[in-house]
Order: sequence, then C-alpha cells, then structure tokens
Amino acid sequence: MKFGIFILGSCPHGDHQRAYGEFLEQIDYAEELGFDYVWLGEHHGSPYGMIPSPPVFASSIAQRTSRLRIGVAVTILPFLHPVRIAEDWAMVDVLSGGRLDFGAGRGYQPREFKMVGAEPELSREVFVESLDIILGLWTHGRFSYQGKHFQIDEVELFPKPVQKPIPTMLAALSPSGFQLVAEKGLQILTTPFLMPLDELKEQVVIASRTMIDHGRDPADIDFPMNIAAYVAPSKQEAIEQTREPMDWLFDQAVSLTPGGRGQKAAKGYEDYEKVMKGMGNRPKVEDLVASGNVLVTDPDGVRERIAELRADIGLKRLTFSMALPGLDQELILRSMRLVAEEVMPEFRDETPVPEAFLAAAEGS
Repeated sequence: MKFGIFILGSCPHGDHQRAYGEFLEQIDYAEELGFDYVWLGEHHGSPYGMIPSPPVFASSIAQRTSRLRIGVAVTILPFLHPVRIAEDWAMVDVLSGGRLDFGAGRGYQPREFKMVGAEPELSREVFVESLDIILGLWTHGRFSYQGKHFQIDEVELFPKPVQKPIPTMLAALSPSGFQLVAEKGLQILTTPFLMPLDELKEQVVIASRTMIDHGRDPADIDFPMNIAAYVAPSKQEAIEQTREPMDWLFDQAVSLTPGGRGQKAAKGYEDYEKVMKGMGNRPKVEDLVASGNVLVTDPDGVRERIAELRADIGLKRLTFSMALPGLDQELILRSMRLVAEEVMPEFRDETPVPEAFLAAAEGS
C-alpha cells in the first residue's frame, strides 16, 4: 500500500501566510516520515480551501522535496482552457523530475462557478472535452481537436512532461463518471466525507464492474481514497480534539455543496442534492466516525479500518487529510507521526484483489 497526505488548504483563522507555512511544514515532515505522496485540493472564494492555483503550490513542493510524489485532487477542468492546464501540469512534472499524479474533476461548488464565469450545467461536457485535449497533448507531439467547446489545431506542448503517461485519476460519483473512467483506462478518486462509507463501498463495487466489463484486469483496479483523519493515542482524545475542527469543516462543506442548506442544485448535480438530503442536521463527530465519513481514532482503529477497506474494495492508496481547520500544528504533526510509525509499516505488502472484484470478473 501507499500512503499520503492531502492539503485542502482550509484557513479559518485568516492568517494566510501562517497557513501556507504550516502546510509546507507538514509536507516536509511527510517526506521525512516516509509518506509516499502529497495531494492538493483546488478551491476558490472561501476559507474552506485556499489553494486556488495548485500548480503554483506544487512547484514550490517540487523544489523542497526529493521523493514525495505530488498530486492534485482535483484540478477543476471547466475553470481554465485545457491547453493552459496541460502546460501548467507538464511544467510541474518537469520541475519535480516526473513525480506528478494528475487528478481531474468538473467542480461542484456553485460559488466557484459564479466567480470564474463558468456554467455548471455545461460542466460535464466541458470536462470531457478538456480531458481529451489534456491527455492528447501529453501523449502526442502535435495534437488537434475539434469539439463543441474547444477547437485546437496542431498544438504542441513546451515543455513536454517527463512521464509517459502521467498517472491520471478522476473524481467520479455517478455511473456516467464510472463509464468515462473505464473508457479512458484511468482510476477513480474516492472520498467518504459527505457519503457514508458503506454507501461509498457499494459505489466502488459498481464502478469496478464497469471497468471489468471494459476489459480491466481486477488486479489493476485502484480506487485511491482521501479521508478526513486525525489520530491520537486514544480514540476519545482524538474525538474531543476534533469537535470544533469537524464542525467548522462540515458546515463549510455543506454550505458550499449543491443541494446543501436547501439550495437547488444545477442540472447535472442531482447526485449531490441527494447526498445532501441524506445528511440531515449537522452530525456530531461521533456520528461521522461511526458512519465512516471520517477517520478519527487511535492507531488500532486506523489499522482496523484499513484492513476492512483492503478486503472490501482492494484499497491500494490511502490519503489522510490531517490538516484539520483550527487544529494545533503540533497535534497535526503528532497525528502524522503516529500513522507513519504505528500504521504504515503493517500494510506495505501488496493489497489482495477483493472477492467482489473477482466475482465481477467471473460474471463478465
């Protein structure tokens, strides 16, 4: 298994310089502790996420680390022209010596679409065209594309990425998303924060069947998971220390998500509205832990959860979102150390293919 940290970029205190400094300290420590990668989130216009330009931050990380892979989970394709996205991330791949993991999504927060003048109703088709162009530019010397939203003629990238191909994963929540991932031969990024873990696992099995129907070897299927997490010497200590951070994070997430707080979701975002209706009133951190939305526990609890996920969905990459908003930096660093020293060594072997994937392959 591989393990990483996720930097969402939340900044409830408003001291942006301090926040960036702390994020970079966490990344330096992750490399020292033996984590395998760092992923960055892209968000705009709120303290929920303060990384509006992940390539800028990724370039800084590339120059201060030597081993960590550097990923984005995810870059929002409808917000920029795909040629610019391909150029920016090719540059990061070069500057990092070929350490880029590229994650792509179509975005979901209405406020962000309004800020950049993008139309959420068109996000799915713009996303698909953008993805085709980005992957095409990375794999061809010159590339042309004639679509509904984008037309390019004999475009060549400078610089060209080091990796061929650049590892790519997509954020997907629906059967149409699973279909796209299967057709492109990519991987699905999963996160249980606004969806109970059991429901997410069901979606993963459905997606795996779609991939297997398209000829994917069950052993090659990977569902990298990103989960809000905090690890302390005892489960009760972990819960008590994360009450306020989780309340803030949950309130922000719900208020910014389509369908949250009674908002009407735009066309194409009905799945988010369904998820929001199922969330009900603000849950306590104990409820989020019990449902598997977050991983707030002691090292034993983390080991138990990982063993479950390996058996049920063949988890190969687990990313801990430990930079919880408002949590003291020393506690975040302690949480990282507990994972690195008491959890990661036990799961460095190859993840077995889960029975659900094998059964899907036999039935195909």
